[in-house]
Amino acid sequence: MGKWTLWLLIALGLLVNHIAGPLLGQNVWSARTTTIGTVPPRLAKQERPMANICKFDTSGHKVSIVTVEPGVQLEVLDWGGIGETLVLLAGLGDNVHVFDEFAYQFNDRFHVIGITRRGFGRSSQPVYGYDIETRARDDIAVLDKMNIREAIFVGHSIAGTELNEIGAVYPDRVKKLVYLDALDLGAGGWAALPQPPPSPPDTAADLESVRRFAAANARFNGYRAPLAAICNSIRTGPSGRVVAAITPPEISRKIIAGLQEAQYDRIQAPALGIFNAITPDYRLPYYWYLDRATQEKFDRDIKPLAEWIAGAIQRFRTGVQNSRVIKLHDTNHYVFIVDEALVVREMRKFLLEK
Repeated sequence: MGKWTLWLLIALGLLVNHIAGPLLGQNVWSARTTTIGTVPPRLAKQERPMANICKFDTSGHKVSIVTVEPGVQLEVLDWGGIGETLVLLAGLGDNVHVFDEFAYQFNDRFHVIGITRRGFGRSSQPVYGYDIETRARDDIAVLDKMNIREAIFVGHSIAGTELNEIGAVYPDRVKKLVYLDALDLGAGGWAALPQPPPSPPDTAADLESVRRFAAANARFNGYRAPLAAICNSIRTGPSGRVVAAITPPEISRKIIAGLQEAQYDRIQAPALGIFNAITPDYRLPYYWYLDRATQEKFDRDIKPLAEWIAGAIQRFRTGVQNSRVIKLHDTNHYVFIVDEALVVREMRKFLLEK
């Protein structure tokens, strides 16, 4: 996620710059603009084993490529399970491999699948179709192709916009909705907020290999993404060095440009929101790597952001008639990774209720 996308995530309530707009945050986009240069032969020799690291995905899911319209195909993962279908949708910049470990918390009682939205991961990158109506229609088209009539939808971060649209426009396809720190960026004046500064740029050492890159992201962002999520977000050179992001930044810009206020009053399905309610004292791990002047800007900008998040949570609570809210305090935007046990407990309780 380019640095501007990091800001989106920050606004989402996580304040994390991972993954191209969730995805490997600013680090991935820095990789696109960093001068790579020539890797010394000694270093290249050391890195060769790393070049194959992204060829192995141990999650055990089945991978399908589903055509949702002529020329547009989406990557769909199936973690198996028997019961009602549970659909996982990732945040901006992420691909659905970000749930590679989390998915196994539910496939004892549900059939768990995940969809990588157009523009990201192995899904197609058409020049069009990043508006909310099309993205929601893509998700429904996947269900149609799989002969799934009704499903539970679980969305992280900006996937909440897809949940809002699906819940409002396709109510007969929705069993329940779960929002994982997925606030309504189209309302409450978010676009006008000053945004806290992003993390420091990647160093040459951070880009030497996928594992170094993953470590830098974990160090600055406070959570470790599944390796397959990172591998499906970046391109590497022959030595294994990170050289580019798979998704160009204009795709995320198109998604953000099309944000709309949620039609909460049209959502009929039971909904659970698990949100990161930050305070003005909230600090991301990378804060401590910033110079003093940049830290002071962060300190100033975090206050109005905390107020906006509080208001967004309240809008969800009062706007979605059949909703339940769990507020976590000063944790991480990737609540399903950092606070996995708590999130799983609350989700299973909600989803298994009749």
